[in-house]
Amino acid sequence: MATYLLDNASAAAEERLSRLEDVLDPGTFRTLEATGVGPGWHCLEVGAGAGSIAIWLTARVGADGRVVATDIDPRYIEPLDDALPNLEVRRHDITVDPLPESSFHLVHARLVLEHLPGRELALQRMAAALRPGGWLVIESIDFGSEAPDPALNSEQAGLFMHWHEARTRLFAEREFDLTFARGLERRFRTLGLEDVVSEGWTSTWWGGAAGGDVWRGSVAQLSEPLVAGGYLDPNDADRLTALFADPSFAATSPLIVAAVGRRPHL
Repeated sequence: MATYLLDNASAAAEERLSRLEDVLDPGTFRTLEATGVGPGWHCLEVGAGAGSIAIWLTARVGADGRVVATDIDPRYIEPLDDALPNLEVRRHDITVDPLPESSFHLVHARLVLEHLPGRELALQRMAAALRPGGWLVIESIDFGSEAPDPALNSEQAGLFMHWHEARTRLFAEREFDLTFARGLERRFRTLGLEDVVSEGWTSTWWGGAAGGDVWRGSVAQLSEPLVAGGYLDPNDADRLTALFADPSFAATSPLIVAAVGRRPHL
């Protein structure tokens, strides 16, 4: 089984997850709001990470609703279990552990399935966990949109593309599906979901700001396997860390694709 490269046990994981929330949550909230999620809903958040989506959902569903937040390593969301009465935190591996069927009005995961060798079965489990009329929302990442700002000098631009290519090769080696986001809508339709739509968004990420911090955190978590695999030289990690902290640096972010579909009513 492939090893997950961005696991929560890393010392750099919590900050990277927090900065990801800063840049991705607004788009996620817009997508989830469009499903109509509201009071009394039962929701499942798969791969809850640092917990911002789970917290947002508990506020939306209210006292009569329920949110189940899962993660293979729930260390960052476990403290929320006691703090939020309508939240249940579970340690759960979506590739092997069962889910209750026909149980949730909304099932959501962000930047999870593309990492997993068992992603297709996991997606089927998530769809089966929907109540009739319930919504499945999956957000996945596509690195194909990453490109340096044309105003950068050749050294900055070249270093960024070296990072992009090195990380892409490492992910492919570890069974990350680099095209998963592009096939989400077709997968939803194959599962028999209705009202299926998908959209993507990207933005400019700047050095020293939240987006640059996401890249910097990824360098911290990935530098060891990248160097060990020969994808980066030992000095490259320091150069990349400095690049992503430099306010003059800018590049197009990865593309986030969100697919939305509804389980048919009986």
